[in-house]
Amino acid sequence: MVRVQDVDERAIGRATAVSVCVAVWREHAPPNLASLGRSLEAALDGLPGELVVALNGVTAEQAQLPTWARSVAFEVNQGVPRAWNAAAREARGDNLCFVNDDVSLGAGALRILHDVLAEQPSAGVVGPVGTDWDLEQARHVSTVDTDGLPRGEVRECNVVSGFLLATPRSIFERAGGFDEAYTPCLFEEVDYSTTVRCKLGYRCFAVAGVPVEHVYEFSHAKPLQRIRFGNRSALKGWIAKRNRRRFRRKWAGTISPPVTTTKAG
Repeated sequence: MVRVQDVDERAIGRATAVSVCVAVWREHAPPNLASLGRSLEAALDGLPGELVVALNGVTAEQAQLPTWARSVAFEVNQGVPRAWNAAAREARGDNLCFVNDDVSLGAGALRILHDVLAEQPSAGVVGPVGTDWDLEQARHVSTVDTDGLPRGEVRECNVVSGFLLATPRSIFERAGGFDEAYTPCLFEEVDYSTTVRCKLGYRCFAVAGVPVEHVYEFSHAKPLQRIRFGNRSALKGWIAKRNRRRFRRKWAGTISPPVTTTKAG
C-alpha cells in the first residue's frame, strides 16, 4: 500500500500530474491543512502529485504542514493571490489545483478534475462549483446546477469558485497567474476565470460529482471582520467594494456576453 507521505516521492522520475497549491493564513481546527494532506492520496487516485503550501504569515507548526510537503513562507500575510502565485512558482505539475485549507477532498476528487482537463481541450478552468455573473456589474447571478449529472460531466459557466479550481500550468502562465491587485482576497478567481475566457479564449466548466466539502465559515468572514495583510489591515466589506470597482474598471467594454449554460461538446 502506498503511503500518503510517498505522494511526492512517487512523482520523482516521471511528470507530476497535479500540483495542489494551498495558502494557509491562520491556525484552525479540521478541516485544515493536516486533514487535507491526509486525503491527497485517495483524491489523486493514482496520479503523481505534490502538495505546495504558501505559509502566509503562519509557521509550519501552526499550519500543521505535512513533513513531505513543499512550502514557501511569508513573514506576514500577503493575501490569497500573492500566496497562490508563490506556490505555483514552486510547483512542478502539469496541472495546478488551487485548494482552500478548509476543504475536505473525497476519493478521486483531483483525478476527476485532471481527467476533465485532459478530455476537454477547450477547458481552461474547472472545478466542482461554477457560477454565472453579470460581469459588467461584477455581481454574482446564479450557481450552475450539476445535480443529478453523471460524475465528470461538465456545464459551462462564467466563473469557477476559488475554494477548489484546476487549470493547466500552460494556461496559468499565459494568463500571468492571479492578479495581485486584488490583494488580500476576493475577486481573484473571478478575474482569473474572466482572463482565461475573454483574453485567452478558453472555457470554464463546473464539473459534476466531485466529492468535496467546503466549510465556508473558515474562509468567508463577515463584512466587519478586519483582515490583516502586509503592514496594514482593512474590513472585508471595504475590500469587497474596492475589488469590485477594480474588476469593473479593468474589464470595462471588453467582457464577452454572458454564458448560456451548456454541455461541453
